[in-house]
Amino acid sequence: MSINQEQKEKNIRDLEYNHLLNKQSIALVLLGTAIISVILISKLPEGIKLNKLELLISLSIALALVFQHFSKKLEKKVEEIRNL
Repeated sequence: MSINQEQKEKNIRDLEYNHLLNKQSIALVLLGTAIISVILISKLPEGIKLNKLELLISLSIALALVFQHFSKKLEKKVEEIRNL
């Protein structure tokens, strides 16, 4: 079964579009989590010492790591399609 160049490019564009949608979804979920966490941080038990800045920094780092992970996976899939 042979895949022509046009089909490869379409598959690559589809992957890139889906990757963009995934990043948007992840960003929205983490943004919502950050907002809710900042609102509810005052409800934490006394034994847990965490301020808003630490919470936002940790969520930002998580966001960056998730984006990096999915970007690497996309690069691998694009290369796989190009090598068909």
